[in-house]
Amino acid sequence: MLFTLGDQSYDLGTFEYYFLKNSERPSADSAQIKIEEYLDLYINFRLKVLEAKNRNMDQDPAFIEELEGYKSQLAEPYLTATQYNDSLVMEAYERKKFEVSAAHILLRVDENALPADTLQVYNRLLDIKSEIEDGLDFSIAAKKYSQDPSARMNSGNLGYFSSLQMVYPFENAAYDNPVGSLVGPIKTRFGYHLLKVIDKRPARGQIKVAHIMIRNQSDSLAEEVKKKIFSIYENLQSGADWNEQCKIYSEDKSSAPKGGELNWFGTGALVPEFENVAFALENKGDYSEPVQTRFGWHIIKLIDKKPLPPLEEIRQELEARIKRDSRSKESKKEVLATLKKSQDFTLDSAVYKQAMAGIDSTIKFAKWTYDSTSTLLDQSIFSLKGGTYSVEDFYKFVVEAQRSRSNADLADYKNQLYERFESQSIMDAELAYLEQNNQDFKLILDEYESGILLFNLMEEEVWQKALEDTTGLSAFFEQNQSNYQANEMLEVRKLSAQDSLTLVKASQNLDLSNSQLDSLFNSQEALALQVDDLKVEKGEIAFLDTNWELGNHYQKEGNFYTLWVVKEVLPTRPLALNEVRGLAISDYQSHLEKLWVASLKEIYPYELNKKVLKRFVKTFD
Repeated sequence: MLFTLGDQSYDLGTFEYYFLKNSERPSADSAQIKIEEYLDLYINFRLKVLEAKNRNMDQDPAFIEELEGYKSQLAEPYLTATQYNDSLVMEAYERKKFEVSAAHILLRVDENALPADTLQVYNRLLDIKSEIEDGLDFSIAAKKYSQDPSARMNSGNLGYFSSLQMVYPFENAAYDNPVGSLVGPIKTRFGYHLLKVIDKRPARGQIKVAHIMIRNQSDSLAEEVKKKIFSIYENLQSGADWNEQCKIYSEDKSSAPKGGELNWFGTGALVPEFENVAFALENKGDYSEPVQTRFGWHIIKLIDKKPLPPLEEIRQELEARIKRDSRSKESKKEVLATLKKSQDFTLDSAVYKQAMAGIDSTIKFAKWTYDSTSTLLDQSIFSLKGGTYSVEDFYKFVVEAQRSRSNADLADYKNQLYERFESQSIMDAELAYLEQNNQDFKLILDEYESGILLFNLMEEEVWQKALEDTTGLSAFFEQNQSNYQANEMLEVRKLSAQDSLTLVKASQNLDLSNSQLDSLFNSQEALALQVDDLKVEKGEIAFLDTNWELGNHYQKEGNFYTLWVVKEVLPTRPLALNEVRGLAISDYQSHLEKLWVASLKEIYPYELNKKVLKRFVKTFD
């Protein structure tokens, strides 16, 4: 026992788990300080969770439902069929070495459709396939027949893709068949597909680029936009600095301040027009001619390229994506098969048949119920090491789980519900075993349980209270007014040009609006003058820091001239609550939390076992 809060004790092992998870392992010299610092945080954390449990928040149905949802996810690493998962990871990685270009035709059909409806769609797609094999162009067939809305625009062409970018059955068909193949029908959750394999190529890896972008405007301004991007391109060709051009002209505001740099990306991440031009650049620093996408015009500069990383570098990423992918269903089947063996699963086939026969077609309309006096209810459908599962257990599950499926095949729908009941029962039994016998799982589960309780209690006791207590917030704000001050600012108009004479002429027309100046100076030369209105704090722009006064201030920077028209100096002033409400509420929440934690310490007295703590500190020597 490391410490107690009231009559509740807390062990060293759990504290050590939280400490090492949330802090770097300390050196011998820093261990005492770091452990004591974290211990204060941990005690406050446990105080809140203890209070939540004493309020019976862990008995709330919504809490129980949320925790149960997390349990199954947390248990996956302990239940997964490791060998099978490794094969899926290896398959995905090997496929990532290549990219496939394909086109498809989709005919939609509901996953739970009646066999007759499914067969009708299947046969219709076979007819379309025959038309293509007899000479109908695939792209024409896609426009004519495909129920994928994008087919009208792309003729069914999906471009290049790699593993984990398409649903698994579709990916398999694309990778497992040679170029030129017409494959299908292929069943996915969307319906049936015909697939044409157009091309395969080695993966291009990932690329990092920067871009200068001018956004699309109305049709009437399309030529002006094009003229502007080509003028920027001419500047670059003439030796203009990339970062300077990007900072002044690029309309991608998120990337312009950092030279237009974008995050690393690979095939399928951005629009093909952009990707193809980017990957065609060969040497670092090379830039493209202007290229148009649906977003606007771009000039793209290559910063770096890298091939597919080694498997071990991206294994965790692949595992996480596989868990979210449709192929994870196959992994779950392997898990269930393994658990059935370990739990001595035994099915009574005769009882199973009787139980299934007792469910009639009203289930398709979510109106099925059962006879509570039936002698069948006590019969066991299957057994596990931990006990037996009766027909009544199954029927109760069905009553809760049934949903309206009027177009579904009755036998298929009943079978789906039984499989869900069986797998859930097996998983629940394994979870119960893990909770009792696996210390690592118990610690992770405690972390999630405590985290949910802490969030719910903080929402009730601090966060929501701060939002609703407008009187208390106003009083707190007034008491701490000195913390909410607007810094001195300049209200400026910024005019930039490469030609100093243009700037002189512009300075003689400052009574014109920005749009009027644009029309006056940029009608002949697209980049003659740039005009912006800004509010600037001290420290943001070094030139203005030294010219902090009303008037016109000229600056030459690189190949550009700038006129800063300081229209007003806005002095330091107290901010009103409505100007900083978000910040004030956050500060008020922190204030309420401190008061509340102090009150909890009065309710649950704290006592530390100093000997245990001392021995723990020495383990870092």
